[in-house]
Amino acid sequence: MVRESQIQKEIESLLSTMEYEQEFTRRWFIKTLSSQYGRARHNYIPSDYCYNWTNKGIVYENQPHYFIKDLSVRGLYKYVGKNYVYNGKVYSKPKKQK
Repeated sequence: MVRESQIQKEIESLLSTMEYEQEFTRRWFIKTLSSQYGRARHNYIPSDYCYNWTNKGIVYENQPHYFIKDLSVRGLYKYVGKNYVYNGKVYSKPKKQK
């Protein structure tokens, strides 16, 4: 099993090459990291690192944040950095109703 700290280092290495407010797709992010490090695509989930989004299974307060998820375009993100001041609402996908 891959350690979360290693995945985070790999993501931060990619981020060091990105411009502030650079927009990117989920597909590009996953494909770039997966091909660069030879890991399975499921290891890289950009929405886990968003200021305005949270996923089941992560502790939002303990997770580093780098991105703003564009809620109007599926799979689109903007890189804003680790020290971005975000004061907005944090969204999540609602649980499916049974």
